Amino acid sequence: MGDKIVKVCKKCSGFDVEDLKDILKSKQFSTGCIHKCKKKCPELEGKVYGYIKGDFTVCEKKKDFFEKIKSLL
Repeated sequence: MGDKIVKVCKKCSGFDVEDLKDILKSKQFSTGCIHKCKKKCPELEGKVYGYIKGDFTVCEKKKDFFEKIKSLL
């Protein structure tokens, strides 16, 4: 993942990924398939998730996910 802090899927990660621009610079995150589609992983429905520093992270709310990101800055 290099110097990227976060990788999320625009379609499946459970929030508007444009919101990441409020806390990260564009070069600090990437978007694309993270191989955790809701069709394949129905247990993720309604949750917010993505990779933070290479670790797959699942949270109940966007606020919690963003707090985890902020704690690394």
